[in-house]
Amino acid sequence: MRTWIAIAAASALILSCGGPPDKRGKKNKGDKPFVKKWEGLSDADRLIRASMVLRRIRPSVDELERVKADPGAYADIVDSYLESDEFGLVIRDMWAQILLLRTDTFNQLPLLGELEGHGYTLQDVFDSQTEEPLRLVEHIVMNDKPFTEIVTAEYVLVDSLNARMYGLPYDFDSNEKWQMSHWNDARPKAGLLSSAEVWRRFESDGSNFHRGRANMVARELLCEDFDTRDILVAGGIDIADEFEVAYAVQEVDACIGCHQSLDPLAAYFWGYMQLIHRNAVRDAIQDDCEPWDYSDGEDPPYGPNHVPEYFCYPIKQYSAFMEDEWEFWDLRSPAYYGRPAKNLRDVGQLIAGDPRFSQCMSRQFYGYLNQLSPTEVPYEIAIDLQSQFEASGFNGKALAKAVVMQEAFGSYATNEEQVAPVVSIKTIRPEEYAATVHDLTGYRWWALPDTDDCETRSQNGNECWGDLDLGITDLFGFRSMQGGIDAQNITRPTFTVTPTKMLASGMFSADAAKWVVDSDFAAPASERLLLGLVESTTTDEAAVRDQLVWLTLRILGEWVEPNSEDIDLRYALWQTGLETRGDAQGAWILTLSAFLQDPRMLFY
Repeated sequence: MRTWIAIAAASALILSCGGPPDKRGKKNKGDKPFVKKWEGLSDADRLIRASMVLRRIRPSVDELERVKADPGAYADIVDSYLESDEFGLVIRDMWAQILLLRTDTFNQLPLLGELEGHGYTLQDVFDSQTEEPLRLVEHIVMNDKPFTEIVTAEYVLVDSLNARMYGLPYDFDSNEKWQMSHWNDARPKAGLLSSAEVWRRFESDGSNFHRGRANMVARELLCEDFDTRDILVAGGIDIADEFEVAYAVQEVDACIGCHQSLDPLAAYFWGYMQLIHRNAVRDAIQDDCEPWDYSDGEDPPYGPNHVPEYFCYPIKQYSAFMEDEWEFWDLRSPAYYGRPAKNLRDVGQLIAGDPRFSQCMSRQFYGYLNQLSPTEVPYEIAIDLQSQFEASGFNGKALAKAVVMQEAFGSYATNEEQVAPVVSIKTIRPEEYAATVHDLTGYRWWALPDTDDCETRSQNGNECWGDLDLGITDLFGFRSMQGGIDAQNITRPTFTVTPTKMLASGMFSADAAKWVVDSDFAAPASERLLLGLVESTTTDEAAVRDQLVWLTLRILGEWVEPNSEDIDLRYALWQTGLETRGDAQGAWILTLSAFLQDPRMLFY
């Protein structure tokens, strides 16, 4: 373990200081293959890695002892992880990143009209909308349904706020917060292709003609990104002229190559509103949802067929009479890569049966769990996972297990030709750090940004957020500062050491250490999370060393002896805390803060 951590730290330092980049999967100068030598992790380190990516938390002491005694227990422990509620949270995190849904920095829809008087906060609005498509994916995976249902499901999962926002069937007297429901407008029922929040997040403004939406489907569900194609148009095109653009994609050779596939796919999205913004909803509600008066000859401000009253709750996001609007612009008729399909329901069925879908999902799962872009996943691994995925009946749990059973997952790579070692270490994500700290200490980085009179002075329904978690949010929190994404301006995670990551984790760990020391010493020893072997007044060296040994195993996953060099260093730190802070309680705050910032916590 020490050797691996030394390599990890050296690699992290080199990357953070602008040294040689990680060249995974690439070739060096002269087109000579970049050869790797795989070195296996220890059984404990492999289990730590699996636990972190599948549950966002460290393995328990019992699990570590079990795999130490029997390395073959790894597969069984992984199976238990896949059945845990925490794995469902990982699935939601994964698809929030894939679909760029957690955009709390973007203006939320207002708490006005039908949403008033129910005790909701803007945090509830954010959670309700973003979780709608994520709960669907989680439900499919955790209930062992074929993963193809993400594009074929005829149901949706909603909470009470979402039900009121879109007028969906919901049992408001039930204690079950998230309930299975269905869209009761004209939209074709096709899993994520029917999601309100997916198409609110992926807008289609101006003369985009829903191409951005179509490309998102191609990019994230088929791994066929139209944006990566090189196109050169001699003389250029006036993209401000919608009719010139419409002509070019039909007649200009350089444009036809993409648009003969992209535009027919985009044609299926015309029934959805182009965009749904806060101001439109606010203005419509404050105008009492009055029907638009066409007598003066003016079109509505949000488009000729999306009148202001459509933006009142419940929002009318889909209009069947808009489905054929592509004809007005003389665009290509709907089709799925040359295959006829009546609507998005048919498209969902075609995607489910497309071999590109199963391989893309293999790339998405492997990429997320290994902190790679789907395009960086080696072809041989993608094909192997695709085969296992299809053989399992498109089971999401089986695919995740296949990923963590890969040799590459439980290894790190070195290359003798490289000045710096190429190391496949994983960097802790903000969501993982928050979950791990909470699991170890019971601490959540809660904050309340509202003033006491927030609700009484709120005029536009956009002031009151309520409680929020600073570790996994951006508007008030530090998620992107810790290497995460805000899904608007920052759309790819950062997996290297950054000053802001260290500053944020330092603040977080210090608060968590103070919390767990105070709460542990206030509870009986048998009920404590971390400090069950000492008391608040214990200064006996042997007792302190025994506690440090246990903490090293619980937090870092390492077996050490009380008289080891590692414990000598930690005991010296503890003594420093005792001298500077004046008591054992202060010494443990300092020591635990250091544990939570250890490189073996931040990298795995």
